[in-house]
Amino acid sequence: MKKKMLRQAGGCLLVAAALFIAGNSNIGVLERGCDAVMNYMSVNYTAEEIRQGAQRGVKAVSALPEKAGQAVSVISGKKTYGEPVNEKEEGGKKTVYAVGAGQVAETGETEEMGSFVRIIHGRDGESVYGNLSTVYVEPSSRVRKGQVIGVYENGDREFYYSFREFN
Repeated sequence: MKKKMLRQAGGCLLVAAALFIAGNSNIGVLERGCDAVMNYMSVNYTAEEIRQGAQRGVKAVSALPEKAGQAVSVISGKKTYGEPVNEKEEGGKKTVYAVGAGQVAETGETEEMGSFVRIIHGRDGESVYGNLSTVYVEPSSRVRKGQVIGVYENGDREFYYSFREFN
């Protein structure tokens, strides 16, 4: 079932890309083919059906990295965790993400770490994120892998992150 869904999502992306390229190619036969496909879709599908199909495709494709990570963890027997910040993000502010699903054990402020968040990831371990300018979660709240938990602003202090595995 998953393979079929992935093939369909990939096929939809290829068709969309092909239509975009054909429609903007300045090649008569490709532009006419694109117009024929668009006409067929407009006759046989409502705009709402096309929009819903596109949303399902986007949702399926955006879930692929997490699904691949889950498959790797099942095969290897180890959980995989994400990245706490997007290092490619430009500007003075960086979004901070939960590296894995878990429960917020503590938020607060210390002299060493500034504003921080500590998350317990079940029996696997705990992650700590420090020197945050803004914290979006509260103690006892549940978080998903990749959920935004705060913001770090470049300044005098470096972003603090640690992950400790439980044995």
